[in-house]
Amino acid sequence: MGLLEQIKQPSDLRTLAIDQLETLAKEIRERIFAAVSTNGGHLASNLGVVELTIALHYVYNFGPYPDGPDRLLFDVGHQCYPHKMLTGRAQQFATLRKRGSVSGFPSPDESPYDLFAVGHAGTAISTGVGLARGDQAAGLANHVVAVVGDASIVNGLAFEGLNNAGTLKRQMLIILNDNGMSISQPQGALAEYMERVRVSTTYDEFKRFSEKIVHQFPTRVGRTIEHAWHAFTRSVKGAMWDGALFENMGIKYMGPIDGHDLPGLVNFLGEIQHVNKPVLLHVKTRKGEGYEVCINDPTKMHSPAAFVVNGCRVEIKPSSRSWTTAFADACIELAQKDSKIVALTAAMPDGTGLSKFQKMLPDQFIDTGICESHLTAMAAGMSKAGQKPIAAVYSTFMQRAFDQVWQEVVLNGVKVIFAMDRAGFVGDDGAIHHGFMDQAFLRPMPGLVLMAPSDEAELKRSLNLAISIDSSSALRYPRDAVPAVNFEELTPPQLREAAGAEWRLGVSRTLREGIDATLISYGALTEYALMAAQVLSEEGIEVEIVDARFCKPIDGAMLTRVLRPNHPVLTIEDHALTAGFGAAVLEYAQANGLPTQYITRLGHPERFIAHATRLEQLTEVGLDAAGIASSVRDVVRVAVAANTTAVRPLQTNPA
Repeated sequence: MGLLEQIKQPSDLRTLAIDQLETLAKEIRERIFAAVSTNGGHLASNLGVVELTIALHYVYNFGPYPDGPDRLLFDVGHQCYPHKMLTGRAQQFATLRKRGSVSGFPSPDESPYDLFAVGHAGTAISTGVGLARGDQAAGLANHVVAVVGDASIVNGLAFEGLNNAGTLKRQMLIILNDNGMSISQPQGALAEYMERVRVSTTYDEFKRFSEKIVHQFPTRVGRTIEHAWHAFTRSVKGAMWDGALFENMGIKYMGPIDGHDLPGLVNFLGEIQHVNKPVLLHVKTRKGEGYEVCINDPTKMHSPAAFVVNGCRVEIKPSSRSWTTAFADACIELAQKDSKIVALTAAMPDGTGLSKFQKMLPDQFIDTGICESHLTAMAAGMSKAGQKPIAAVYSTFMQRAFDQVWQEVVLNGVKVIFAMDRAGFVGDDGAIHHGFMDQAFLRPMPGLVLMAPSDEAELKRSLNLAISIDSSSALRYPRDAVPAVNFEELTPPQLREAAGAEWRLGVSRTLREGIDATLISYGALTEYALMAAQVLSEEGIEVEIVDARFCKPIDGAMLTRVLRPNHPVLTIEDHALTAGFGAAVLEYAQANGLPTQYITRLGHPERFIAHATRLEQLTEVGLDAAGIASSVRDVVRVAVAANTTAVRPLQTNPA
């Protein structure tokens, strides 16, 4: 039996001898590599923190919350795999990120060793300061440790946390996990500064030399000179690099040290345990450590899909053409025709598809690093100066830029196009990354156009419209394969011309005619609505399919036509029911005196949906083809049983 099988909780780890820890690290790496190659997940980042995580659990007593005296936090969260293995979940890693198994991010629902569910950058220092203050108020003389990646440290919230951490009158350890990478190459002045610190050994060599010289003097003389020399070397350190960046915030800086030297880490952490003030420990690691295929291409191996290793090459298992790829190609096509178009991303060039754009049009591409708020405010400035920014941001991360969308963009009337990837259910990344709130918080903003294309041709048309109109806009699309066929090709001849026409603001399209019910689909779920309609047709139920295209401005003429007495209308969206597309339909109907008794809204229920495949998640909440068909049968049955004057209570999907 291997060492990892013996570790059921962190206290088991502390029974091992120091010289056994390297063997344990190797076993953890093998388990991570095997799990991610089979299931996908975050690979390179987790391989890089194996020794650091072992050393932390070896030195500190991170027990189950709230009983454990010491606290451990991760930022961003996707570097938590070794921690999960050391806290009783190693046996579940064969089914990592599968439905009902261990998730890819910290999760208090999964284990009391995970303090916060977290997948957004920059939060750990602030929550750590809160834990430190709360524990101090409770009379606990414990330790709080926040492991922060070098890309997260540049986030605005991280600096706010650092600024406040310096006011603590007790222990708090902030570990800067510096691997020279974010998800792709780090961006910004601080990232460049950190790289200079990483590669520079000048100060450390100077310090060792000075100590060697001083200790050759007689004891009394040496002691006097040593005090003076210590002050001198501190000033030299400040001149060689600005470690004062942290020191001036009241946080003692230490490092950089080797993050793969297990005995050294254990010894160093043991020493600084007793420093009763905030400390930032700079730890240098290598993303992908232990596997050359990951070290050689840490960006590709940051969060790969399932893969196989063929000699020295990694072959990612093939997948269908994605919405992300379709967006990138459409964006490139537009930008090649208009040099004022600039594509922006917040540290996600691969995730948003813009790495291809960057290679083809580098002068029209900007990666700001992990700072969506700054990206949005910067885009407003660029727009004011005459450029046409297209900001590609995950839906879940748009939440971080809410205030800037409102004030810098909408309130000031400048034009920015937001392309919101990963809208709706995201699959195996789970609740931490679901994009189910974007329409709810964007819809109240005056003049902001909200769109959701249903196929690749529609994606191009939505971008064309966004470029042509004067107002700002936001379009949403999922983490999924784009439909293999554009839907106008499937429509009846009498509908085809209109279905394939260029977009007009606030105008939907009809893809299928039917008298028994109308399905109004907003965005990518149109594919499932069409599948459901085909199944229902075979049962003798004919359903009209409307592709809404717009949540704002909504197609009032279409709603006036379909919202009629005793006619079932179902709205379908990959978004929360609260303040989503279906809510917009109800609001329009109420404001214009249209009947609402037979409106049924299908969407994301008011609960968190755990990690699984995207299709499994859609099935769970009744948004797959079978679930949609079932809902249609129910409402048609009620309509048939009622007479034309019957009133039926407003329905929502019960999932």
